[in-house]
Amino acid sequence: MTRMPRDSRAAWTTGHGRLLLRAVVALALTGCAQQTPAPDTTGSPVQVDQRLSDLERRMERLESRPPVQVPSRSKAEIESQVTWLEGERDKLLLKYTEQHPAIRDIDRQLRILHIQLKMLEQ
Repeated sequence: MTRMPRDSRAAWTTGHGRLLLRAVVALALTGCAQQTPAPDTTGSPVQVDQRLSDLERRMERLESRPPVQVPSRSKAEIESQVTWLEGERDKLLLKYTEQHPAIRDIDRQLRILHIQLKMLEQ
């Protein structure tokens, strides 16, 4: 790769160089926009019906999930599992955000365990 002379590089950082660069980028984007048609956002009745059908199927699957079972473990075992999962979650949070799949999985497990604890208390 050839290097640009020092005075040429300085020209790109000045106001005129930036203005020229913006114009080139704007022209390139305009050319791309003219070649790519805009997506249809209105949606035909067939598309809307298909989407509605898909959403209804998803709702049916969610509603058919089995409810949380009364746990067969003791309260102490569940609390021990909660403590362990919270520790694992804390370790993972040092590396990842709360949106990471591993942390979200632990959160899901913790929610189930908390529901089971409430069921045992009833």
